[in-house]
Amino acid sequence: MNELLRALAENDRNLEAPAAVEIKLRAAFKKRYLHSKWPYVALAAGIVLAIAVWPKAQTMEIAVAAPPVPVLPVARAVPRKAVYHQQPKEVMTEFYSLMDDPPPFERGELLRVTVTASAMRSVGLPVSEEHLDDVIQADVLVGEEGLARAIRFVNRP
Repeated sequence: MNELLRALAENDRNLEAPAAVEIKLRAAFKKRYLHSKWPYVALAAGIVLAIAVWPKAQTMEIAVAAPPVPVLPVARAVPRKAVYHQQPKEVMTEFYSLMDDPPPFERGELLRVTVTASAMRSVGLPVSEEHLDDVIQADVLVGEEGLARAIRFVNRP
C-alpha cells in the first residue's frame, strides 16, 4: 500500500505548484490577515461576549417555616348499614395453564369471562355431572399475542 502511495505522489509531483508560489502565498496571507486589526477585534468581541454570558454566582435565601400544626383526627359516626353491608369476598383458584408448552410471558390482559363448569373439568378439577352446565365466572390471562394462556375460576360466596 505504501509503495502505491509513493508511486502516486511521484506521479503527481509535476502537478504541484513550485515552492516559490507557496512562499508568495503564505506571505500574502500573513500580510492581509495577521497585520489586520480584524482578528483582534473579533477576539475582543468574543471575550466581551463570554464575560456577558458567564454564569454569575447566585445567592439563595432560606426561610425557616413555622412548625407544623398538629391535626387531630375527628371521629365520625358510621351508619350501621355500611358496617354490615360489605361486599362478599371472591374465592379464586390458582391459575391453570391452557397451553402445553407456553412461550415466556411478557405482557397481557386479565379478562373476566363467564364459562360453564365443564371448563373446570377440562383443567382437571372435579365437577359432578349435574353441575357441568352451571354458569361460573373465570379470569382468563390473554398474552400480547392474543392467545389464552391461563385460567382461574372465581366463586362469590
